[in-house]
Parts: sequence; structure tokens; C-alpha cells
Amino acid sequence: MGQFYQQIAEHLNEMIPSEWTKIILYDNSSEVYFFFNTPRGEENIYSHDIPKQFDVSKKIYVSLLIELQELFEELREEFKANNQDIWTNLTLKLENTGKFSIDYDYTDVIASDLNETQRQVVWEYKNLGILPEDKKEKDFVLNYFGL
Repeated sequence: MGQFYQQIAEHLNEMIPSEWTKIILYDNSSEVYFFFNTPRGEENIYSHDIPKQFDVSKKIYVSLLIELQELFEELREEFKANNQDIWTNLTLKLENTGKFSIDYDYTDVIASDLNETQRQVVWEYKNLGILPEDKKEKDFVLNYFGL
């Protein structure tokens, strides 16, 4: 499994067009996205904002994103080949020091009462402490966590 984790880390490094200090990634087999910090600030930068924020071709970014999704699919296939339980979603945390962790989740996200947007805002709050700017989404997160 180690080589898959190494490939994913290297690919993430290739996707981010600046120095970074920490990456927190979400994958649920149908989509993958991540947030990262730079040494210049604590602000979390959303991966899908890379083309606009760093003047990167959207075509290149999408190509790299598809390759990242394929790496997670290969990891999933490796789990199957080794008769391990297949996760439904995961959270990967990577620091520029090399510190690395993955939390696999086996909750059936398709059967969840939460829609895709709700799952994302819940994940963002749980892992990054980010409250949505949209009032409806913010109220949902606050209610979800009983805040």
C-alpha cells in the first residue's frame, strides 16, 4: 500500500503550484477535492480554485484531478485484491514534513440522508473548522453539530 500512498502524495505535490504546508483531502469514489495551506498564511485554499487563484490552465488542472481520482481507484482495487473492506469515503491528511494519515470511512454515503453539498459542508466543518458563507448551509451545519 505504501507505494500508492507515495504516488498520491507526489501527485498532490504536482497539482499544487506553490509551496504548501498541509493538505486535507476528501475522496468518495465519485469525487475528490482537497484544501491546502501555504507557508504565507493559514487560509485554506480549495483545490478547485487552483486554476483561478494560480493562473493554471483549467484543462491541465482537470487532467491532473482525473489522474488523482484514478490513483484512488487503483488504491481501492488494491484493497479488493487483498480482501480488505472497501471504504466509501476517506480523509487524507498530509504535511510537508512527511506526516501522513488516512481515515477510512465505511458509511454508505449514497444511503445517507445528506445530499452531496451537505456532506461537503459537514466534512469541511469537521476537518477544517470552516463554516459556509451561505446562510442556509451555515444554519444546516450549526444544526447538524448541535451548535
